Amino acid sequence: MIALARRVTEVTGNPVVGGVAVVLHGGGRHTYDIDIYSEDFWVTHRKLEDAGILWDHQARQHMFQGIAVHMVDAESLGGPPRRISTIKGVKVIGLADLVRAKLTVGLQEVGRQKDVVHVLDLIDRVPLKKDFAAKLPAPLRRPFKVLVDQVHEPRRTSVPPAVFYAEFGGLKRRVV
Repeated sequence: MIALARRVTEVTGNPVVGGVAVVLHGGGRHTYDIDIYSEDFWVTHRKLEDAGILWDHQARQHMFQGIAVHMVDAESLGGPPRRISTIKGVKVIGLADLVRAKLTVGLQEVGRQKDVVHVLDLIDRVPLKKDFAAKLPAPLRRPFKVLVDQVHEPRRTSVPPAVFYAEFGGLKRRVV
């Protein structure tokens, strides 16, 4: 998957933002697609097509060697990436941008709980501590710290998902 992501970022100049970014930053989750940030979907589409990464009209996504390639805009990330790095030859959004994006999506859509799980995985594996919250937008700092406690403070009373989402879900309007 990393080699395919490298090729996609080479031909578009755009960084990966999804599960591949989680893996590159030290998370251990597996992913089945490549998500890339794009300021202009049409320009990115043409670059993908020119490189042979073709649009599958039936599936409504680009396909590259059997792997779906999705474009993601700034709104979906909670804002445009502030930092882009290269890890293992793959352009990738910075870690703070990745955590912001995953929390933004994971807290606004209950069906995207996997994004919160990605953040939990990064907190555990990188590891990230509460001081990392200063790199996030103000509305995401408290939920991030709660997640850090859940990972690093095993003696604390756990927060049931329903309680966590009741308090922090629907942050989309307040983030950015």
